[in-house]
Amino acid sequence: MARRTVRNHRMVAWMVAACLVAVWISGRATAQELTIGSRAPSIDIEHWVQDRGGAFKPVKKFAPGKVYVVEFWATWCGPCVASMPHLAQLQDAYVDKGVQVISVSDEDLATVEQFLDRKAEGDGEKTYRDVTKAYSLTTDPDRSVNKDYMEAAGESGIPNAFIVGKTGEIEWIGHPMQMDEPLEKVVAGSWDRKAYLEEKREMDALQKRFQEISGLLQGDDPQQAVALVDELIASAGPKVKPQLQGIRERVVTIARTMTVRKSIEAGGPEAAKAFAELVASAGDSAERLNEAAWTVVEVEREGGKVSPELLTAAIAAAEKALGPQPENFMVLDTLAHLQAARGDLEKAIATQRKAVEHVKGRAARQIRGYLEELEAKAAAGK
Repeated sequence: MARRTVRNHRMVAWMVAACLVAVWISGRATAQELTIGSRAPSIDIEHWVQDRGGAFKPVKKFAPGKVYVVEFWATWCGPCVASMPHLAQLQDAYVDKGVQVISVSDEDLATVEQFLDRKAEGDGEKTYRDVTKAYSLTTDPDRSVNKDYMEAAGESGIPNAFIVGKTGEIEWIGHPMQMDEPLEKVVAGSWDRKAYLEEKREMDALQKRFQEISGLLQGDDPQQAVALVDELIASAGPKVKPQLQGIRERVVTIARTMTVRKSIEAGGPEAAKAFAELVASAGDSAERLNEAAWTVVEVEREGGKVSPELLTAAIAAAEKALGPQPENFMVLDTLAHLQAARGDLEKAIATQRKAVEHVKGRAARQIRGYLEELEAKAAAGK
């Protein structure tokens, strides 16, 4: 039962974290020794794995007049991997303007090398080594750079990037997918650091309110979370307001999911109707389709009555999510649970074996554990 609880909390935590990342506060700690305007610490990275074909040399101290992006990532972090093509594009665009992108993992070298040889999702025959060859991809297992940047700035969510400006000071901190405008202005010399610092302080002040939103989303009335976001939007400054509006869309989606879960738990014809509406709202998003399907898994595993029609609909949603991401271990795991719930134990085992084959990072133990559970059931039934 503990494994199911972990997955349930992971669903809510992932969704809320997605909101926080959008406004640069994904897991901020209390102490902040490093902030906007601070002198960027020197870096001592153990392994420089990619160097743009020899164009970039290892860096320890930042050269005056140049701009650096120090970005933190991990092989198990989906958003980090999704940001890689964008980092490569930025490096290509600014390589002749004195910009060097330095991407830092804290994993061991073998793990990173193995990851780089994997085929990149949705990119033909390219590997992740091909995708990242444009910039400096590194790994620093002793975590010295992580400590000097992420921990010192009170940041714990990845991917996360620091722009080091021409004077060697921190100009911007945030998600790399939101870095285009700040980087352009830092390079051009038109970046307003003071205005950004004020904006960032406003975002930091919102942290406690986001914690309230998280609690409401996991409570009995998720619609209150939507109301709280509306309240924040009404009082937000012009820079923050557009991002809060984007967060509102996320929160509405989560609230809808929670409401549908209640309908599924109640059972009856309204359950199938509510689930169909949730799947329709997910469109072609693999993540949202997977979360919708997992909602059915949770209800079934907690003893709720799930109709055969609803199980079939959930399986269809999971299979649709697998279409563009056939090696997504999270979706495979969801599908295996649904197949097992329907009594297709042989199919469930085959699907979960694929999940185990492709699982990465901290989820490996959980995914393998469910395969063992399925195999034990199969053995007991013989």
